[in-house]
Amino acid sequence: MRAGALHRRPAFDDPWLDDLSASIWSKPEFSMVPIDLEAVPGGPYAGPRLDEQGLRVVFCGIPSDYGTAFLLYLIERRVNLVAAVCSTRWQRTHPKPDLVARIAGHLGRPVEVTANANAEPFVRSLRAYRPDVVVMASFDQILSADTLAVPTRAWLNIHPSLLPRHRGPEPIYWTIVNGDAEAGITIHQTVPRIDAGPILAQRRLPVSDDDNAGTLSKRLVAEGLPALGETLARLDVGDVQVVPPDLERGSYEPPVRQTELDWDQPLEHIDRLVRAGHPDQPPYFTYRGRRRYVYAMRRVGPRSGERPGVLGPGRDGEMPAAVRDAVVAVRWQPVGHTHAVRPLAKQQFP
Repeated sequence: MRAGALHRRPAFDDPWLDDLSASIWSKPEFSMVPIDLEAVPGGPYAGPRLDEQGLRVVFCGIPSDYGTAFLLYLIERRVNLVAAVCSTRWQRTHPKPDLVARIAGHLGRPVEVTANANAEPFVRSLRAYRPDVVVMASFDQILSADTLAVPTRAWLNIHPSLLPRHRGPEPIYWTIVNGDAEAGITIHQTVPRIDAGPILAQRRLPVSDDDNAGTLSKRLVAEGLPALGETLARLDVGDVQVVPPDLERGSYEPPVRQTELDWDQPLEHIDRLVRAGHPDQPPYFTYRGRRRYVYAMRRVGPRSGERPGVLGPGRDGEMPAAVRDAVVAVRWQPVGHTHAVRPLAKQQFP
């Protein structure tokens, strides 16, 4: 991947959107939880008008780095964005202002807010926009056949794995935990079964030994943006080639719950858990009756008879511990992210 792909130059000609895009792409890691951004537009939208003749596009997403980056890409391409859909389900577990709604409002585009995207009133409203395509990135609701039938061309989902491998809500986590050599991002048609629809585009990239979920997410988004653009262009001219996924050769993993470290495991396994959990779902250990959430770990030396577990209070922000085959220095914080700690029924990320 070209290094420049991870440092996108703003192309909106709108000060607020340029600053927003720059702030997202300056991050070393992307998060799947909603962005905590207080900045609001200082004036009306100043960029070029969006297309009003091309494919009628509706965007569905929650305002994570992942989801927001795809919405900004659609705006950068000046697509005919006729509406944005926001979910209120995540707000019970991550109460923050909805950046997706703020962006759409800045553009003067309608915003639909729903706690149940399958409810008849919402489906009726969505149908009134006459969408050709719905683009979904980091949305937390499972959709019914009636909802998915609304767009005339396709309901697209952008899933950060090499489907059909790692179907389910948190594929990047499982990609790292399982030690996959390759990761990917897939644009597929959404069907009522989770991440099981025909594949329209897919990009691959290697997983490095120092990748965490955040760095891998950012690299996957950088690959997924042009894949989305190419897919929309093919849909516009009716030149779409789909690949049915072989679900028998794939995998499905459930939502991730808070994971307690078992020190009597090899360093390689524990390292994967730490990297997979950063930045959104760090594993934890208990010391002196309190949980400590691990965000980094380094090998100090070989284990020489130490009992697996924490070896002492440590200093300089690190705590020594023994695992099955090494002594390590652990960096921790007292509070972990609440992502997926209290998921609602049928709530999915991304």
